[in-house]
Amino acid sequence: MKKLAIAALATTFALAGCSTMNLDDKRTMVVEGQAMDVKVVNIPNLKVELAPRKAVCEVQAATGEMIKAECLQFRQTHQRNYTTFNGDIQGFTYEPGYRYVLDVRQEAVADEAAGVVKPVWYLNEVISKTAE
Repeated sequence: MKKLAIAALATTFALAGCSTMNLDDKRTMVVEGQAMDVKVVNIPNLKVELAPRKAVCEVQAATGEMIKAECLQFRQTHQRNYTTFNGDIQGFTYEPGYRYVLDVRQEAVADEAAGVVKPVWYLNEVISKTAE
């Protein structure tokens, strides 16, 4: 019975890996003023600071065209410059005028329709919330 359960679990992981092998798991982001290609991976704990104001950024609409939107600005606590984040943090409600330090986790989620792996952030904990 144990061998059957282990075989089923191994098959599940193998099939999950095969279904996402052809998806684009690279993203370009600006780090310290430099564009860098990064791989989207699962990260269990990531401390980020959110700016008290959103920034104007470009996001892809459902039609595929790029449109202007307001995005969160984040940086890791050791970085100097902010980067725009054009998504939401699941379980977190942003209030303008506050600087936040959050502990989040990132999950790499396959979007097979778009052919990409997308980073999805989930709130672990609000470490601090300071009025600006």
